[in-house]
Amino acid sequence: MLIRKGDVGLVTGASRGLGVVIAEALAARGMNLVLAARSHDDLEAVRLRLETRYRIEAIAVAVDLDDEAALAALVDAALQRFGHLDLLVNNAGVDHPLRFDAVNPADIRRVLSINLTAPMLLARLCLPHMQRAGRGHIVNIASVAGLMSSAYEELYVAAKHGLVGFTRALRLSAQELRWQVSASVICPGFMDGAGVYERMKLEHRVKAPAAMGSMSAQRLGRCVIECVERDRADAVLMRGAPRLVAALQVLLPGLYELICKWLDTSAPFRTVASANMTNQSRSQ
Repeated sequence: MLIRKGDVGLVTGASRGLGVVIAEALAARGMNLVLAARSHDDLEAVRLRLETRYRIEAIAVAVDLDDEAALAALVDAALQRFGHLDLLVNNAGVDHPLRFDAVNPADIRRVLSINLTAPMLLARLCLPHMQRAGRGHIVNIASVAGLMSSAYEELYVAAKHGLVGFTRALRLSAQELRWQVSASVICPGFMDGAGVYERMKLEHRVKAPAAMGSMSAQRLGRCVIECVERDRADAVLMRGAPRLVAALQVLLPGLYELICKWLDTSAPFRTVASANMTNQSRSQ
């Protein structure tokens, strides 16, 4: 789907981090935006900056993605303002590395709700409007954690694996049913400048495993546009050979585990999980 000036995109998690990077890339292409996140004040600041810099139209909608009724209201607000939706970018997500024996049921429900259920619900809400318009694209921002596993990340890994699988299945359904709507999933690794890894660096002084490295968050904005306009099934933003590593986990799981131990790929998550355990103990 070629992005046209005046098209409308809905971006979740747009108040900070990678969501802002994505929104800016779309605004630079002339796309009008529906910016969604929990913090209205932060969203308004992003909205004002994008409208001023790129001469687009945007609205900010504060929303709790864990609230199904709020998701419906978000889509309604987008349609009332612009009349149509051409692109949905499910970017919002939460991550809380922790030893699984310290995870409580509320953590499980929240991580799965925000990272997996909400994107599926939003896709279901947007899809009929895109079908009627005869064009549309859904981009789900997953993670390399959706392709390969890591210690201390059971909840996040489960949700992101689910998001990857959902997107792949949705593409097949769209092709089978000959919809003029498609979907892509993007799996970023450690991104510098914005997002979860940037916060981990600032708060816990962790570094990406040498075997994986990191890359600029600006790559993600360009990748979203490429996935939409080229109808890419997926994209993996990680240095090295991430697809080979992901395949290795499926084909030779024992070897994959040995490599993870040898390269100590869980090191940053171990550090954050330890800090979270300490904070959790203090709050009890």
